[in-house]
Amino acid sequence: MNKTVVQIQNWYRNERELSNYSIIDIGEKLRNLAEKGLIWVLKDLKDLTETEEIVINYYLHKYRAVQIYDNLQDVFHIPPSIDERASTPLKSTKRTNPLQNPQHSLEVRDVKQFIGYKKAKELEERIIELCRKFPSFEVDHIVNQIMRSAESIKRRIQIGEQIYIREKFNQYSIAIGSAKETSAWIQVSLGQKYITQTQFEELDNMVNQVVRILTKTLSNIKEKEGKGLNLPNPYTPNVKNFGAYKNALLLVERIYEVTRRKEFWKEKDLVSKMRKHATSCMANVAEAHQLHIKKKFRFFNDSLKALRGLESALETSVSKGIIPGKSLKEIDEVRISIRNVLSTNMKRISGEKVS
Repeated sequence: MNKTVVQIQNWYRNERELSNYSIIDIGEKLRNLAEKGLIWVLKDLKDLTETEEIVINYYLHKYRAVQIYDNLQDVFHIPPSIDERASTPLKSTKRTNPLQNPQHSLEVRDVKQFIGYKKAKELEERIIELCRKFPSFEVDHIVNQIMRSAESIKRRIQIGEQIYIREKFNQYSIAIGSAKETSAWIQVSLGQKYITQTQFEELDNMVNQVVRILTKTLSNIKEKEGKGLNLPNPYTPNVKNFGAYKNALLLVERIYEVTRRKEFWKEKDLVSKMRKHATSCMANVAEAHQLHIKKKFRFFNDSLKALRGLESALETSVSKGIIPGKSLKEIDEVRISIRNVLSTNMKRISGEKVS
């Protein structure tokens, strides 16, 4: 890939993180790139949000005629980052290139030699091997989800191996969240007896190893190269000690249990919806345990959305008369408990989202 293309992509990732993913700031940067004829460079980025893709496609269409594909180095000059602008005296007009500032850059390594990457790759391979023995009806659900989250750990470590410190924290944060989500799917697999206790302990230990390696790496960067950058705390809480997570696992157990009843045998779509909403709640609660407050808030919110979807499916079950009153009461108690804990936590952290 063209060196300047990589440079532009890395610059954009860094600026996006510094702006806390503000769509206003991001939209302005994308418009500027489009006017310069460089918006096409971001088209194939793998970590774009749906909103970013929409904006990029819009500007690519609007400014298609002015896009430049040759001699990019003559067009693109890295402007100062948000952090640099904030720390630069107003009287100074000198622009600082973060690529030349040791406090904003890291030495890029061969990611395949990084022990964290090796462990993540090993974990993914082991999960793929075990998933071959899962029931066929779980292929479109648990199998796809656990394989996706495991692959995300490895992929985010790969993307994180770059020059920008903040972007490394961002990608490793996503990797850590994916690791915690993977652990949750492993727990569900154990609960449904798709894997043995020994296999669970093996996989869970592999996940924990990856998290410890990534955390230690970020801790070292924060103490050395990241001084003065106000980087997030690299240490994340143990999701297994979080009450809402424990109840989310219990909710999944309850939903699987009730949807195995003969009354649900002819309700495949309803069964699928109920299980997906319950496990989505659990997965998002687990993945919320990462570095950035803003992401934590979003995952908690997605968990609440899943709970609302489950509530709707349960109402349908009641209307069809296929769910026992006792089972519904037990499920509702757990569901409401999770909702209350998440709502309380979201209120507590809402004032910290910008940090």
